Amino acid sequence: MKNKTNRIVAALTLALSLSIPGYLPAQDAPPAAPAAPAAPGAPGAAAPEPTNNVVLTVDGTPIKENDIREMMMSRFGRQLQQMPPEQLAMVQQQMQQMIIGDLISKALLLNAADKDGFKATDEDVAKEIEEISKRIPDGTSFEKFAQSAGVDVNRIKEQIADDTKIRKLIDKITKDIKQPGDEEVKKYYDEHEDEFTQKESVAASHILLSTQNITDEKEIAAKKTEAEDLQKELAKEDGKSFEDLATAHSDCPSKAQGGSLGEFGRGQMVPEFEEAAFSQEVGTIGDLIKTQFGYHIIKVTDKKEAKTLPFTEVQEELATNLFEKAKGAEVESYLAKLRNTAKIVNPNEPVVPPGESLLPPSAQEELPGDAPEQ
Repeated sequence: MKNKTNRIVAALTLALSLSIPGYLPAQDAPPAAPAAPAAPGAPGAAAPEPTNNVVLTVDGTPIKENDIREMMMSRFGRQLQQMPPEQLAMVQQQMQQMIIGDLISKALLLNAADKDGFKATDEDVAKEIEEISKRIPDGTSFEKFAQSAGVDVNRIKEQIADDTKIRKLIDKITKDIKQPGDEEVKKYYDEHEDEFTQKESVAASHILLSTQNITDEKEIAAKKTEAEDLQKELAKEDGKSFEDLATAHSDCPSKAQGGSLGEFGRGQMVPEFEEAAFSQEVGTIGDLIKTQFGYHIIKVTDKKEAKTLPFTEVQEELATNLFEKAKGAEVESYLAKLRNTAKIVNPNEPVVPPGESLLPPSAQEELPGDAPEQ
């Protein structure tokens, strides 16, 4: 239930971040004050309420600190919570600039949608909420679940309305884009065959008896004996399942998934583990393996050989991807025109003419890497 709940919370907060995959590329943005500035306070004093200042305006439309916080948490929340402080300090500013760039794109598209007269009806919003409600646990209303997730219902409705208007605008912008024909799809496949190569991989589970930080030979031997006893249990016809034993005895976090490590390719595991996993047959439990982490009992659950996927197997998905890529390029071109005439103002920086960047030339290079999917 916990995992299901987390997915639904993500769906609720996702409504606050305008997810239009492929259409809103991360763009360089004017430098801004941190979204959640720290305020000094006496030890033990209650933390002050976060501010909600205007970071910048796009053709008069304000982008506020709360807008950045919402999208930051929706897109990177879990990653940020799991990062050590020193790593967080290194990447947070870059993440924030990506978010600001997307919010600028959103503001430009929303203003254009309003100008073109696109509306979001109550029926549009209700339909989207109905879809979200289908993923909420039985017996819980949308409103109660949103409240328990710390998400304001009215804010969700506002963002769904904005999202709907922008989607209608995008439909208009891309209405002349045609589905690629079979010849075009086949031509792309033939010219990019390397994109359709499936690398060799295995799916496996393991039970780890960790010997890390253990230097006493007797303790290490005891770990090995424990692993051998588990192997004997697995060999019994009426013995406990691999998943049950992994959950009860493994020292790896994968114990929460019954020992499952999922699918992995070569070069992702330490050599001893990789050699054992790739040499085992599907469904078998191999010999005890010793690595720098300890003793492993490995069960291979699936294998995929390296091969080039045939055209017939990828044709439909490839056609869809090419179609979406063409629509995305059309929207990017439309956005570029909007930016060229937009007036983007940072209250803490001098006003610059429309179409010019607030960034110095050295900072106007594209940010490395794409923003993660929401």
